Amino acid sequence: MTSERSGVYLKYALFCRATAEDAGDELSCAGIIDLVDIEMPSEPPSGSGPRVLANVDVQLVFCIAGANPGEHTLEVNIRAPGASLSSPPPQQTEWEDGIFFQRWIKPFRIPVTRLGRHVAAIAFDGMPLGEASFLVRLKP
Repeated sequence: MTSERSGVYLKYALFCRATAEDAGDELSCAGIIDLVDIEMPSEPPSGSGPRVLANVDVQLVFCIAGANPGEHTLEVNIRAPGASLSSPPPQQTEWEDGIFFQRWIKPFRIPVTRLGRHVAAIAFDGMPLGEASFLVRLKP
């Protein structure tokens, strides 16, 4: 039994350490990130503003399918506990006729100021499609 999806949808989204694409457009993701363990800070907080406990360098890999040909906007917003991260402006993208899906690989350095779930929310033409996330905890 098969089913056809109608409309725009997020096929997949994940965080990883590295990506590679071969000549046949096959995508490989190395070091999938779903949990990040950080060390307990050795010093109490000092100064003003949030203290960055760690910076996590990631690649956000995602694929969108089902769009109509033409101009569209793509937005990725990073949400982190205790931090307001500036989001890049919406990206203009062209969806050509005959394209079933498109994938993107976007690098981010995410400052961790608190433990908890860190999320990349993905929207297409202002419509939320889904998200990728990882959890940050203290190293056991």
